[in-house]
Amino acid sequence: MTIDDPVDQLGKDTHPQQQQTAFEVVLVDIEKTLKNNVIHCVKRPLEEKDLKFVALSYRWGELHETMIDTKVGYTASITSFSLDDFYDLCYTMTRESNLKHIKYVWVDAICVDQRPAKRKATIYQMSNIYDKATYILAVPDLHLAHLKAVSIKNNDTILGSKEYIKDIYHLIHGNTSQLAALEEKFLDDAHVPNEPPALRLLLLQYTDHFAHSFMTYQKHADHYCPVRALDHICDINRKGHQGHWRAWIKGKSSNSSIGDLHQCNEALCPLESFCQSMPSKDILEELGQFDQSNWKGKIIQRSTSIRQSMEFLADLVKDWSSRVWVISEFNIAKKKNNLMFWFTQFGSFLDRTHFKDDFTFFKFDFNDSDAMLNTPYYENQYDSFITRSYSSNPVYILFHYTMIHQLRQQTFLEMILSSKASRNEDRFYSTLPLSEYADKKSEVSQWDIYNMASVKLKLYDIMTIQDKLTLLFWSSARSAGNYGVLPTFATSVLSLQFQMKDILQALSLDLCNFDLNDPSTMMLYDQPANKNGEATDENDSDTKRYYLRLKPKEYKVTKSNPLDTRRTDFLAICIPALTQLLGIKEASTTHPLDIVSIPAIRRRHQEGSLEREEHFQSHFITLVGSFASNTWIMARESITDYYPQHVKGTRVVVGDDGHDRNTKSTATFFNIY
Repeated sequence: MTIDDPVDQLGKDTHPQQQQTAFEVVLVDIEKTLKNNVIHCVKRPLEEKDLKFVALSYRWGELHETMIDTKVGYTASITSFSLDDFYDLCYTMTRESNLKHIKYVWVDAICVDQRPAKRKATIYQMSNIYDKATYILAVPDLHLAHLKAVSIKNNDTILGSKEYIKDIYHLIHGNTSQLAALEEKFLDDAHVPNEPPALRLLLLQYTDHFAHSFMTYQKHADHYCPVRALDHICDINRKGHQGHWRAWIKGKSSNSSIGDLHQCNEALCPLESFCQSMPSKDILEELGQFDQSNWKGKIIQRSTSIRQSMEFLADLVKDWSSRVWVISEFNIAKKKNNLMFWFTQFGSFLDRTHFKDDFTFFKFDFNDSDAMLNTPYYENQYDSFITRSYSSNPVYILFHYTMIHQLRQQTFLEMILSSKASRNEDRFYSTLPLSEYADKKSEVSQWDIYNMASVKLKLYDIMTIQDKLTLLFWSSARSAGNYGVLPTFATSVLSLQFQMKDILQALSLDLCNFDLNDPSTMMLYDQPANKNGEATDENDSDTKRYYLRLKPKEYKVTKSNPLDTRRTDFLAICIPALTQLLGIKEASTTHPLDIVSIPAIRRRHQEGSLEREEHFQSHFITLVGSFASNTWIMARESITDYYPQHVKGTRVVVGDDGHDRNTKSTATFFNIY
């Protein structure tokens, strides 16, 4: 969906006075539109009995404006997709088993009257429109024309998969029998010999070029080389046919211009075709025979095209599902389990004369098993790199792993903070109704949300203790960027590699270092930031200094050693300007700044014991500040990289009567700025 209303939030319920007349929804009549490829719209009461229509979910593109007369009283302006792609999609819907009897389709770029009064009325009904739809059809590449225009690589991938669309279609569906039949046909068309009998079996089962490897994870040995493996299999056939091509090459290519530099017994030396030249007529037939024998190259081309296409489609799904309003749309589909998805690039290449009655779009079943998420192959960018480099790289699993994670497994924090939005307050409007904080939606307009820091500050204010802690650990995770702006707990760049499920698991353990049932475990406060006596606007967040008060059960204090230069090096990158601003600058070597590490879980026994909780030892918050003033900031970089001695620090258990009460390195809570 493409709408971005500058004043009113989407999906907001209509006011009583606006409900006096039945809302009429504008729909595209599919059959009449396809008759001459001219958009034909109709109006129907949204509450009309037996009204059936498909609602499209997609992301916007950036094309030149196309103006169309809807024939229902207004002109639509389209910049998100090409009309030709939309017509192809409409035609495909008329052939799809579940949708071919549905007469109408709703797409916001066409079906929303952009005149202010009319626009607002439709925006108020947006959630109802998706809720009333017979099916919600996700089309992650409806902006196909934009994808092709913006990237040569995109265009090459789309065109490269043209010949193998049916293979990709059945691969996404997981239709193994149809894939097997297509692969046998491919081997026949590529003239892969049937003799010896082991040749085809080895190609299908012991290379990464066919469905078995597309769908099954197989870890390879470190020294495995896919090129040599394929060459080795090809040698099985080559040994029986090499003589014929050697004779041919001797008779036809003896005048090679590279003969003095390179002597070769290959049937047709690859260097022969380095410089383009027209072959003589008498060897055209022989070249045709050589092309038939070049099945190794065809295998690689097919495999590469299918793999690149599947990875491209997975990226499109991730991009589409990361839009804040798309998140709202597929969660509406979750209620009736009526989400289907399709790719525009398929419609242009499938032979329209070969559609069968059982042709179906891809259905996403919200009730299916999540077992595929238990595979670690594509958990993050690093694991994905290892999987692609040292295994069969099962792109079938990659695609469905992406679908399941994006549509069913994102946490509230991931949805609201990792999504893409043109207005930050839309993050709340779209995701609050999907969470336990739904009752807060009516307050959003009063929150003065204008950037990501204001989003995080409000989350620290309204969320549960567990969610607040999760956000704090995310903000302090390794590779999270902190660039010297207060408040440090809300201005860091969130790490894309953060494993949220790990911290959630840690916080659920009995050894959790925080009392999740105590509201005072983490609380957000603010105080005037102006120190010059000037009048300030109490509603202006820029004039306030925010801090979190955090109460752990235990923490570690790094031992001070004046001779340890690593401590000095670490403090040097911990935003000196901020420590001075907060009045905690290092006055002398006798009163150095303190470094504290607050872990997610407590130690069960004494220092040095090996316990199960070691798995979570990387989850901790590093603070730099002063026990004297109880003023702290989050460290700019992970202490793991710059000051690993934290593991040797002094363990302090809050409330432990056995701890030395006279030490200055104690606190029952920490004020983090």
